[in-house]
Amino acid sequence: MGNFRRLGSDAGWAVIRLIVLVVPHLDLAGVVRLGRCLGWIASHLLSLRKSVAFLNLDVAFGDSVPPRRKRQIFRRAAAYAATMGLETLRYCFDPPETLLKNVRIRGREHLAKAISAKRGVVLAGGHVGTFTLVAVRLSREGYRSWVILRFAHDPRVARLYREMMVRLGVNWIADRPRSRCVRESLARLQSSEILHVLIDQKPSRGLGAVVPFFGIPTEMFPGAVGLALRTGAPILPVTIHRQGLIRHVIEIGPPIDIVRTGDREKDVEVNLATVVKTLENAIRNYH
Repeated sequence: MGNFRRLGSDAGWAVIRLIVLVVPHLDLAGVVRLGRCLGWIASHLLSLRKSVAFLNLDVAFGDSVPPRRKRQIFRRAAAYAATMGLETLRYCFDPPETLLKNVRIRGREHLAKAISAKRGVVLAGGHVGTFTLVAVRLSREGYRSWVILRFAHDPRVARLYREMMVRLGVNWIADRPRSRCVRESLARLQSSEILHVLIDQKPSRGLGAVVPFFGIPTEMFPGAVGLALRTGAPILPVTIHRQGLIRHVIEIGPPIDIVRTGDREKDVEVNLATVVKTLENAIRNYH
């Protein structure tokens, strides 16, 4: 079994290396079209991912969306996932002005007000849209920002992603080991910097908080809320949406009203549920 896994890993790495060679020779529109093509192919080949995706779509939309529409949503999601990586890679070879023009920020006033409080800012987002460009956009405009990242298990892929982040000027904090992640995250917030946290990534065993997600109890990553409770930093929801072929809009919402009861576990669950609700709305609107 190990040999088969290694073979699959090597084949995947070969495809990635080929893509890395091709992407610099395409314009952004060409990269998006290539990503959609690769995602469409993957949506027909990855049977396990497909079954999980349809289960999630059933949870999210129930009978309000017909099966044919759910298949379309899945294929589009696969296309967007492939496009996200290629598009982010392409910006490694473009001048900063290109991304500043193509990715706009809406709700900048909420971020400016939160920054002025000098307690740090937690941007709580999720795997919706080309979420990788949020950190890139903030970095390229000069915001003192960091993003918590989970790197791939394959060291070759992880190394490539680190190289991309360096080239794009993105500051990151690895989510593991957890103790170092928490320590560095607290230090950045105490220095009045911005921390971008993806709340829908799978938490380490025993460290998640169970909150309703589309009405289903779901274990979510509580880091954004936990850090805010410890530092007093405001939590602002953030999402990103595509407009047209190559343009995006980052939406930064007003701060979440933090509930403090004195019961830390309860406070994490209550506040995380509020943040998750904003992600639910973004997912529904994005389909």
